Amino acid sequence: MYPSFDTTRGGTRLLFDSVEGITTTVERMHEKIAATALPRPASARGAHGAIATLVYRAIRAINAGLREGVDWSLEQVPDALRAGRHSGAELRAVAALNGVCGDHLEATDNPLAIAMQLRTPQERVPLDRAGLRRTLPAASPHVVVLVHGLCLSEQCWRRRGNTSIGERLRDDFGFTPLYLRYNTGRHISTNGRQLAGMLDRLCGNWPVPVQSLSLVGHSMGGLVIRSACQYARETQESWPQLLRRVVCLGTPHHGSPLERAGHAFEQYMKYVPYAEPMLFGKLRSVGIKDLRHGNLLDEDWQGRDPDAPHRDSRHVVPLLDGVDYYFAAASMGKNQFDPMGHLLGDLLVRADSAVGLHRDELKRLDIKPEHCRVFHEKNHFDLLDDPQVHQQVVDWFTR
Repeated sequence: MYPSFDTTRGGTRLLFDSVEGITTTVERMHEKIAATALPRPASARGAHGAIATLVYRAIRAINAGLREGVDWSLEQVPDALRAGRHSGAELRAVAALNGVCGDHLEATDNPLAIAMQLRTPQERVPLDRAGLRRTLPAASPHVVVLVHGLCLSEQCWRRRGNTSIGERLRDDFGFTPLYLRYNTGRHISTNGRQLAGMLDRLCGNWPVPVQSLSLVGHSMGGLVIRSACQYARETQESWPQLLRRVVCLGTPHHGSPLERAGHAFEQYMKYVPYAEPMLFGKLRSVGIKDLRHGNLLDEDWQGRDPDAPHRDSRHVVPLLDGVDYYFAAASMGKNQFDPMGHLLGDLLVRADSAVGLHRDELKRLDIKPEHCRVFHEKNHFDLLDDPQVHQQVVDWFTR
């Protein structure tokens, strides 16, 4: 199956961006090697520098010319040939790419950048009243919105073709489930603020009066939900008054050790000769970098170099009053005493972070112990479709 037009166009743009980035990396490596090479006459060094500059300038010029030519050619494609939906595999690839470099895709207006949208399993849901009535003729007064994690899409809730937790809540309780699709490479706070506005429009235009709103987030999705709740509180939006429960599955409330380890490795490699230009990890998205400590607000990252080492100085974001929160964590350990579980967590997030524990009492999340559960001998992605996890979520909704 051929990729869609937008994927083809976005992929070619990203290819030319990659050539530009590789050229810059090679040029910086060249400069470092030349600067530390054996001493040479000043005239030779000058000539070498001038020649190298011309070569790299020529490469960039050719790359830019080819890019403009390809862009122009794609602009000539008739609208009738541009139609087409993403295949499942294509959507998964685009979602993963957005997680890795989604901030760059958005900044360069690349068609691969995912626009935030609420969806049913079949289609995008418009947020105007007429569109909601047309798309959801059997809308329930009880709404649940599911928010996926980093590098994923709404497809992740039906992992391996299993029934999604949204479908389970629909069948057991009559909820109307909606699924968020968004660019996970953007700042968590940017996605949180936009989600807050969308939920306000959704509840305000819902075909029937909303009696309850519930939010379920996996991994980064839980952070986006908490960010949205905080921005809605600050702007006094009405939808938090309808919010009854928030369920977080494997959410790194206090950051992910994997991102902290990657950042520490990057800092160490800066001291290795000639390695600094090759630190492609610096190019990972700001969304990934937010996971180092679990940033929720603009103030947690504004005015700071995201690649520089800094302590956890997040602003405290309390849970909303009057809302029931439930946290689920996974652990590779066989039980709570298994050291493997403490060391590996669920392979991406540690259990203490997923249930809101923190050494700093101000950062510790005020959640009832009976509203938390750790699932042993399971990994981060098992939380999406494991029958035991689904049953626990159903039990929490029953409460």
